[in-house]
Amino acid sequence: MSGCPRQGSAAWCGMTCARLTGGWTAGTNRSRRRVMNGWGCSMRVKITGLKRYKDRLGIERVYHRKSGTPIDAKLTGQALAAEVDRLDKLHAPKAAQSGTLGALLESYKKSPKFTDLAPRTRSDYQKYMDHLKPIAGTPLALIDTAFMAKLRDKTVKKRRGAFTNHMMAMLSSAFKHGKEYALVTSNPCLELEKAKIAKDRRKENRPWTKMERVNVLTAAPLHYKVPIALARFLGMRRGDILRLPRMAYREGYISFRASKNGKIMKLPALGELRKILDEALEAWPVSQIDVTMLCLNSHRKPWTEMGFSASIGKFFDDCVARGLASKGLTMHGLRHSVATDLREQGYRLEDIKNFLGQETIEMAEHYSSSADVSGVLIDMANVIQAGSKRERVLSNSRKKSV
Repeated sequence: MSGCPRQGSAAWCGMTCARLTGGWTAGTNRSRRRVMNGWGCSMRVKITGLKRYKDRLGIERVYHRKSGTPIDAKLTGQALAAEVDRLDKLHAPKAAQSGTLGALLESYKKSPKFTDLAPRTRSDYQKYMDHLKPIAGTPLALIDTAFMAKLRDKTVKKRRGAFTNHMMAMLSSAFKHGKEYALVTSNPCLELEKAKIAKDRRKENRPWTKMERVNVLTAAPLHYKVPIALARFLGMRRGDILRLPRMAYREGYISFRASKNGKIMKLPALGELRKILDEALEAWPVSQIDVTMLCLNSHRKPWTEMGFSASIGKFFDDCVARGLASKGLTMHGLRHSVATDLREQGYRLEDIKNFLGQETIEMAEHYSSSADVSGVLIDMANVIQAGSKRERVLSNSRKKSV
């Protein structure tokens, strides 16, 4: 059958074709081309992937959005569509060859260990993977600890030490995934030393001193005290704290799923933390509020991420101005404080990893890097050297409580 399906209805055909080919406004990211449909009527089809605008001189500019390649602004219709299609194919990501670093990273990105990560963490990991694209074709058989050491040393010269260490931690997770699925036989990152960070560079999220923890928690009103206490005593991440429902605190335990890696956590709430949580539940009875979150702001409403960040930042600044703490207080610094205290008490990195809900030993080591383990070393020396009881008592006195 050819022609318009309603050849006897010129009004229908004209109106329909007018609707299909009606006026349109050129946008900044798309164009349209005219094609013929099966009835012989013309219609406009959207061409995606373009960036179109006029520069300050009024000259129209057209670019291929994905690659930034300029396109002749005079091209229209099928010629424009063909050029966009050519550029799409030219800049399409190539499938990683089996048995290469790129294939391992692609497999890792499809695994729950990656997809269950927090959006911010996935975004950071993607940046590290983009940095590794030039060596994505390296055969896995050639990647050993020496290869990783050279990669670390080369990266730290171009990027800061923290970027390098986080990238190596991501690679360690990827190789751990690969070992589980028989893509590799070992993890070449396990015995790798961390890149050095310049001493004059300010330490992000520094651990709080013991006095700072006492002073700030004492000065905090209840709507700040609850989230600060959860970070101070359990080392919880800020996002996990703000998303806790009231029912997460039951029978003396805090139960939650870590947003960063999906781990199920159940940690005991004891001593001062338990008193603070009980005080909050009593001050915010369910009958008087219309929400079921554990942490509320001064208006008895759930915190938002941005609202909490702005508000707690002002409170920390006030604490510094009052001499209760030094500059550099952050909520995440309390997570470092917990790891530091546990390390100084002699707990293994594996234990710290489990308590903080971390994925790798390397992260536990990173969070506890400020620990003074001299007391633990003295205890160990006393055991080996059969030190006196008095020496052991002195060494134990160096320990700090969490």
